[in-house]
Amino acid sequence: MQEFIEEQKLVCEEFDSAYIKVKEDDLIAIAVHTLEKEPIVGIRKRPEAGETTEWYIYGGELEEGNDFFEIVTVKQLEEIFPDVIPYLALEIGFRFMIDHDDYEDIWKAE
Repeated sequence: MQEFIEEQKLVCEEFDSAYIKVKEDDLIAIAVHTLEKEPIVGIRKRPEAGETTEWYIYGGELEEGNDFFEIVTVKQLEEIFPDVIPYLALEIGFRFMIDHDDYEDIWKAE
């Protein structure tokens, strides 16, 4: 995780976001079964009552259903899909979209 901190700080600075420190045991909701689809989308939202995750990451189109996302730690995410680690320090309200051709779009949702 340590090797990503500088990259995370640069992403936050470039997009006028506060830097939110990421810990290895933070929880992420990820749709692992969609990661071969493009684009890869990440959304950070304020957790609702009873939720423990802020980041939702999936490939392709967002689908409904309780089994769409699985919860993993940042440490597990590093092994599953490390390409998204640089974006995890962005503050609530931010979204990112990336693909395998180095496309990158980052914005804060209103």
